[in-house]
Amino acid sequence: MEQLEYLVTQFNWGAAAQIILVALLFHAILALIRGTQADILVRGALVVLVAILVIGRVLQLPLINWIVENGLILLGFAMVVVFQPEIRRLLERVGRTGTLVARPFGNTTPEDTEVMIGEVVTAVQALSGRVWGSILVIQRTGGLDEYAATGTRLEAQLSQELLLTAFHPGSELHDGAILVRGRMVTAAHVMLPLSDALGPQDHVGTRHRAGLGITEASDAVAVMTSEESGGISFAADGRLERHLTPDQLRRRLETAFRVQTRGAALQSLPAWISRR
Repeated sequence: MEQLEYLVTQFNWGAAAQIILVALLFHAILALIRGTQADILVRGALVVLVAILVIGRVLQLPLINWIVENGLILLGFAMVVVFQPEIRRLLERVGRTGTLVARPFGNTTPEDTEVMIGEVVTAVQALSGRVWGSILVIQRTGGLDEYAATGTRLEAQLSQELLLTAFHPGSELHDGAILVRGRMVTAAHVMLPLSDALGPQDHVGTRHRAGLGITEASDAVAVMTSEESGGISFAADGRLERHLTPDQLRRRLETAFRVQTRGAALQSLPAWISRR
């Protein structure tokens, strides 16, 4: 009770602000790793840490208490090593904040983005109908030049015909990914990093692991079609969605690039403006 009374006397607006900031920081970290393998690791680490603390305090074991109190620095280094991909993604998002404010649509205009989404959805629907395997990686704010260097440079106008030709099973460019930036196809036959978040139990192939992997290493989004079923998949921010319809894919892309259709934009305006 004396300790509780002491803490109450020390509580002020500054302490409240610090508590809120720490809570927001933990919320951001947990939101970042939610749905990833790091989520499971964090839960396991917390269970082990709480168990050690309880055992050390209840049984009064000085050695365990000393290890807990003095091992936080080593634990911090271990966390950096274990959660390196998630930490990198968090820092990349923080670094992109200024870019998003200055250029909310990345390196392209909203008009180019709308055209790009239309061409991608149309082409993916055709690829899915033909049951041709494909993987499209669409650039947002972060550059993909290091990945483009692994493939064949195209710098061609984005079109359904081009994508169908590139992903034709007999094409030399069939294997690998196509990189898209705005209304341009920058490279084809591109090699991508493979994600470790998917295992045999997920029943996905290399194409889906590569699509998810590029979204873990960058802020790009990936669209895949299965060469077995023709199913459409979408990956963004290290998360994979499968078995989408063309309309669902369009909505995912519009959300990822924050494209607002004219009708939706008018609905959000006051009635006296939208009637004009």
